[in-house]
Amino acid sequence: MKRLACTCALGLALAACGGAIAEKPVIAGPQPADPRAAHSYLEGIKWLAQKGRDNETHAIESFEAALAIDPGLWEAHYNLGVVYERRGEARKALQHFEAAHQTEPSASEPLIGLAEAQHRLGDRAAASDLLEQYLQSHADDNKVRVLLTSILRERGRFDDALTQARDALVRDPANAAALLEVGRIYRAKQEPDVAELVFRKVLALDPKSAPAHNDLGLLGLERGDTQLAFDEFEKAVAVDPSFAPARMNRASVLVHAGDYAAAHAEYEKVLALDEHAVDARVGLGVSLRGLGKHADAEKAYEKALEDAPSDPAALFDLGVLRAEFLNRRGEARELFERYLDVAASDAVERPVAERYLAQIPAAPAPAVAPAPKPAAAPTHAKPVKKKTGS
Repeated sequence: MKRLACTCALGLALAACGGAIAEKPVIAGPQPADPRAAHSYLEGIKWLAQKGRDNETHAIESFEAALAIDPGLWEAHYNLGVVYERRGEARKALQHFEAAHQTEPSASEPLIGLAEAQHRLGDRAAASDLLEQYLQSHADDNKVRVLLTSILRERGRFDDALTQARDALVRDPANAAALLEVGRIYRAKQEPDVAELVFRKVLALDPKSAPAHNDLGLLGLERGDTQLAFDEFEKAVAVDPSFAPARMNRASVLVHAGDYAAAHAEYEKVLALDEHAVDARVGLGVSLRGLGKHADAEKAYEKALEDAPSDPAALFDLGVLRAEFLNRRGEARELFERYLDVAASDAVERPVAERYLAQIPAAPAPAVAPAPKPAAAPTHAKPVKKKTGS
């Protein structure tokens, strides 16, 4: 295998499969009391059972119709948050999760959605504060506690994260997700031997834990052992062929190594499992760009934006492709502007997008055509009398 490159592929990241990236379930009930709201609500559920942008659009219309009849239907707000999250529109998702949480503060689903939306937008302090407040009155909710552990870890509050993970394990000693977070904390603390020991304990609890194999693979990469990493990613796929993060990680490593053809094959396998996997579609674009197939790369990014019109990675990578490889910098500017509207406040690509905007001049405003002069009033000339001879 080629030596890993030092720079990351644009729009790609290794998939740790932490608490803040899992897709949230749709809430199918209870049905609203008003039969008209119930009809619209159930129509939205029906549309969401089918993936695809058109179906999501129908779902949005149905849930909004239900809310117009019953504004207190928090489940409709929550499901709208799920739809907008799928489409990469984190700010709209946040608004609906927040509305659902305000309507029903005791429900954990809107709380988790709101915290994850805040997390995606870079406001991790607000996310962890929200979860901590919730746990004060719902101490036995281990799902929320594990999510809080993950966010505290990402904030660098390792001691607090360990306290939360251990608290979850006291309540449920067989909680593999909490134990997995303990390993991730030690990995983040750069204590790889302890992290490996914990991940092995997870596998002792659950020999078919694809996430544990995935984390061991990430640990191998951090140690510089690419072969070990690939072996662990392969084990993750072997125990769960539908576990996309391991395939995504294999592909990402291949991109870093410059093996774009092999990376392309991995992304195709993920898309065979889920043709609407936006991250895989973006990765496919990166691999095609690496292969010099710029037109095909553009189509891959455009397809990703069909499913998720505000996906930051797709917007950013398509902007780079058009600016650097297709010589269409004017079109790239609009993509970078859209990217900055939706990207997290701490996204590492933000400064790059800002530099592109500084370098690409804005399109001149269209010239305003002068107003037409009013037509002159018609003149009526007096008839000239013909002179007659004297």
